[in-house]
Amino acid sequence: MISGEQKFLAILSHLAYLFGIGLIIVPLIIVLLKKNDPFVHEHAKQALIAQTLFVLCSTLVMFLVHILIGILLIPFLCIIGAGFFITSLIAAYKAMKGYSYAYPLI
Repeated sequence: MISGEQKFLAILSHLAYLFGIGLIIVPLIIVLLKKNDPFVHEHAKQALIAQTLFVLCSTLVMFLVHILIGILLIPFLCIIGAGFFITSLIAAYKAMKGYSYAYPLI
């Protein structure tokens, strides 16, 4: 049985960036502190990987924009951002219901 605290931590790991408390930092802390809880650890690990990949893609595109190549990649970044937002909402919903979730392509 999944407790309310476990669900809260799993949801927080997916949606902390929406509340401005930290992209990558919150899932990283949860991954490090909840190694003995498979439900929370798995959700936090998935969120950490997804958020890290999104930050890396964003950083790469913004770097390329500064050298004028990346202007063509801005729509691609918007699509990735929308996909990240939608999948993080789905992941939080699955965590709320007590199910596991794996982000697409991870």
